[in-house]
Amino acid sequence: MTSLQALQDRFGRNVVFQMNVRLLDGGDRLGAVISATIGAGAHIGQVNLGKVFTESMIYELRVFAESDEQMASARKAVEAIANVEVVDVLDMAMESHRGGSCEMRSRTPITSNTDLRIVYTPGVARVCKAIEADPAKAREYTGIANKVAIVTDGTAILGLGDIGCLAGMPVMEGKSAIFWEFARVSAEPILIDTRDPKEFINVCERIASTFGAIQVEDVAAPQCFEITRTLDERLDIPVFHDDQHGTATIVLAGLYGALRQTGKRIEDITCAIAGAGAAGTAIADLLMHAGAGDVVLADSKGIVHRGRAEGMNAEKVALAERTNTQNITGGIAEAMAGRELFIGVSRPNLVSREMVRSMAKDPIVFALANPVSEISVNDAYKAGAAIAADGRMMNNALAYPGIFRGALDAAAKSITIDMMMAAAEALSNIVPEGELLPEMMNPATHQAVAAAVRGAVKD
Repeated sequence: MTSLQALQDRFGRNVVFQMNVRLLDGGDRLGAVISATIGAGAHIGQVNLGKVFTESMIYELRVFAESDEQMASARKAVEAIANVEVVDVLDMAMESHRGGSCEMRSRTPITSNTDLRIVYTPGVARVCKAIEADPAKAREYTGIANKVAIVTDGTAILGLGDIGCLAGMPVMEGKSAIFWEFARVSAEPILIDTRDPKEFINVCERIASTFGAIQVEDVAAPQCFEITRTLDERLDIPVFHDDQHGTATIVLAGLYGALRQTGKRIEDITCAIAGAGAAGTAIADLLMHAGAGDVVLADSKGIVHRGRAEGMNAEKVALAERTNTQNITGGIAEAMAGRELFIGVSRPNLVSREMVRSMAKDPIVFALANPVSEISVNDAYKAGAAIAADGRMMNNALAYPGIFRGALDAAAKSITIDMMMAAAEALSNIVPEGELLPEMMNPATHQAVAAAVRGAVKD
């Protein structure tokens, strides 16, 4: 990982708190506070002097913990120190979303009645009439050309599953924040409270004129296939499903980097994928388009193959027809045996070291299940993997901000496989020496993706 690696990952503690402590002895007990926190198993990432009073001072400690219980133990240990008071403990994830993690703001200052009458009535009527006369001017004189709808029904929120669209709102707002910070795209969360894909499609169609593109987010398979495909057919703006398009693009980009490091060729790669939903299906299709050899997918019912009856639907029947050329059967262990590449988009702790050892020599292992991988990176390396990565190292946010930026700039009508290929190649071309993917926090990463997508649209 790079110097901008998340401290949660570096410390192996995913829950971040701020513990504010009052020291009554002029700060002499700060070392004891830090020692007590570390002794409880947590980790200190940063210490700031908050407020200074006549007889005390307050320090703000950024604490990384494995769980709420570990943080409670750390707090109890600190409270046991003489002349130390724990003022409060803030859950930083909750605090970052307090009041929402994004908001809409005016781009035009309104500081006088003159400003108001230019931005709104009567001045705005001139803009309305111009668009009425030439609807194409809406792209120039409104925010539509830079506006994305993030639509969800809440049926597949991150690794949390079907928690409903309201509980998924923080994720959608987080996506909006990423869009703006990385690509200056204005993205608005839209919660569609229905489990009927046709009704979902209908809502999207009715609001589509407000936006320059639509991102379908955290919608479960197989409904997501029908929704994305139908909207793509009916709308003249790009429709992007992050679980499909975003994940597949990042996997291909990471594979290009892994091939470069190992000296392997994509034409010689055979692949086993754990998970045959939205992500697994899209990954398989993009890898095959890029020239990969045989791809086999397995889900909870076993390998997807022609003639399988259990757990099949129309999407998986079609998937069986275009993958698994030898029509092998069994489970994920049989799928992985002898193959050069494993990709996991399924569930935690599914893969053992023995399964990795059964693969071809020096295999590539991308275990991307979140928040816990199918197999840890450390275990994959111990089992002989030449390259191993997890979902933290291969984040979709490397791809989708730039893809949307490029698609919006080029007034694209859809997201094509050529655009995804171009984005993956752009990412692989700017990978620092020794890394698998470029740094997500570097603006140049997203600029490179946007430029590649614009070029693909033009071509």
